[in-house]
Amino acid sequence: MVVLIDVCHTPQFNFYKPLVKRLSDSGDKVLLTVMNRGRLLKIVNHEVSSWTGVEIVKIGNHRMNRLSVIFESNLLRIFQMMFWGLNKHIDIVYGNGFIPHILGWLKHVPCYAFDDDPDTIDYIPKKWFCTESNYCLWKEPDKLKKAPSNVKVLKSLKEWAYLSPSVFKPNVEVLKKYNVEPKEYVFVREVTVGTINYVGQQADSILQIADRFPKGKKVLLSLEKKDKKDQYPKDWILLQEPLEDVHSLIYYSAGLISSGDSMAREAALLGVPAYYLGIRYDMPANAAASEVADLQNQKSMPVDEWLRSLVENNNAAERQMQMRKHINDTFTDINDYMFKLILEEKNKERE
Repeated sequence: MVVLIDVCHTPQFNFYKPLVKRLSDSGDKVLLTVMNRGRLLKIVNHEVSSWTGVEIVKIGNHRMNRLSVIFESNLLRIFQMMFWGLNKHIDIVYGNGFIPHILGWLKHVPCYAFDDDPDTIDYIPKKWFCTESNYCLWKEPDKLKKAPSNVKVLKSLKEWAYLSPSVFKPNVEVLKKYNVEPKEYVFVREVTVGTINYVGQQADSILQIADRFPKGKKVLLSLEKKDKKDQYPKDWILLQEPLEDVHSLIYYSAGLISSGDSMAREAALLGVPAYYLGIRYDMPANAAASEVADLQNQKSMPVDEWLRSLVENNNAAERQMQMRKHINDTFTDINDYMFKLILEEKNKERE
């Protein structure tokens, strides 16, 4: 079976990577279309290029500014995807955005979207073009209570696809490279705000509070715009992507603070105290992570109080294990769900 999987930024790649590996191991062919965004292509090639049956195809650009988002990442990418894919044999389509599903709809093949934000502009086209438009939200938000039958809510968050205990095994050895000890450092993520998701958010929000971090802990800095490194404290350790194991670095941290919500949710699901220093408070996935795990924001806790709590983080490892077990008992296994959809299509072909 030929499966088209489309990824437009790193969290989407992380989401589909276990499925890609499973398909590779089962002898299926994967057409992995990847947007040229930041270091995404480099990361994908580094991690997946050696896997059997996986073809990586660059489609579209994202230059970290709003003009590029509107024109290159969306309008132009529609035509690039159609030009590339109309003469390809494809049996099933997976993707978070709507563009690959236009191609799947034109080719009359099943299309499955997986997202966590029904308030984005592509909610409507995915409703039109997808066999199922799935939202990993844990609970059904009011907006989706009257949605059509092909719009579904899954009892999980999309980060669980690659962070559940069945998939993710932390590796403490990766800490040696940065000369840090478990629970003795803070992980910091600063994103660029030049995208649609961050319209209205102040730039460099972590930088504005850099002098308020606890003095007793080291800081690992994941910075989307590396040219701003000199503006941050000189003793902060800059991470260079692609990282060997970013989620182990998060897992063993005393806490994570991020101006973007994706990595903040990841940390919370890893059982790490997490703080989201952004403005998307009411996004359903963020609300779910706050309810089932330890994700704080500027409405739930002052940032200075959260930073102080990192110094008093006693029995952190034990609490982390308990939190992970609680989440695992609560969530759907999203990887099994996606793979079963493919098995169902295989069975239809055999009939």
